[in-house]
Amino acid sequence: MPLIHALGTTVQVELGEEIDPDEFAQAWSRCLIPPRGETEADLGDGTTPVVRGQRSMTSLTQSITRALIERRAGELLMFHAGAVCHPTTGDSIAYVAPGGTGKTTLSRLLGTRYGYLTDETVGIVPGSWEIKPYPKPLSTRGPEGGYPKTEVSPDALGLLDAHPCPRLTTLTVLRRTQGRAQASFSRMELFDAITTLVPETSSLPALEKPLALLAELYEQLGGFWLLEFSESEQLTSWIDSRLGLT
Repeated sequence: MPLIHALGTTVQVELGEEIDPDEFAQAWSRCLIPPRGETEADLGDGTTPVVRGQRSMTSLTQSITRALIERRAGELLMFHAGAVCHPTTGDSIAYVAPGGTGKTTLSRLLGTRYGYLTDETVGIVPGSWEIKPYPKPLSTRGPEGGYPKTEVSPDALGLLDAHPCPRLTTLTVLRRTQGRAQASFSRMELFDAITTLVPETSSLPALEKPLALLAELYEQLGGFWLLEFSESEQLTSWIDSRLGLT
């Protein structure tokens, strides 16, 4: 069974008959632990959870994500977000948003200049604010939109590798509104930030004093930002200024 390492932990994957092993290996190239031969070492440490096979790659990706999140519950501060990092400094920006708001599109746009960390779940170590990458395949819709989605490797999209020690330096909330001529960027008040972010977290109550932890992160980063935009391209100059890549 393939081993996937992401969010600083490992899960095993039982592909089943519906999933092509070569397609899976290509899509998960950034997270797949290379096989070491037909030994028991390939099956994890005996406590490694097993993700059972699904009928589609997209369903399997969702199951892997759930298993990884469950594995790190109570250890990482996890947001439903995309993230990229400066390729040299490791400074990182996370953009939190519900599904369908543009995280994957923005990750594809930024990932050709910045290190790709994830388009789905950002896992942060409390206190150090180090990010544990989850460079999963990107779930993309076809040319006419809708479903089924296709799982595309970040390698196939030409996205850059992450810095070895990415650290969160900017946290943003995405709010997409069609027809905006220009994007707006505003610092959020702490109460508004927390009430907006809590629904976009995973396993937050499992952490010790989670609301105090969010407040500490807010202080450390000098606040969180609300990005209101229509097209992802409207955000690139501001993000460049935050990460120092011009």
